[in-house]
Amino acid sequence: MGQNERDDARGMLIGGLAALGVGVIFLLHNLGVIPDMDVSWPIFPILAGVGLIAGALIKMRRAGGPGPTG
Repeated sequence: MGQNERDDARGMLIGGLAALGVGVIFLLHNLGVIPDMDVSWPIFPILAGVGLIAGALIKMRRAGGPGPTG
């Protein structure tokens, strides 16, 4: 398996986990486990963005590219 295929597989895994996570969140809200989601929903895209940025920084570090300090 080449590097591009591994990157594609990793992207598909991350996308699948994100979709699964969103589904679980909405299921828990419908079951009443997560009350008042009208106020707390913005935290989910924020956490997703932080996760994507962290993943990109880790990938850059492993590839030997410049880190956040240049």
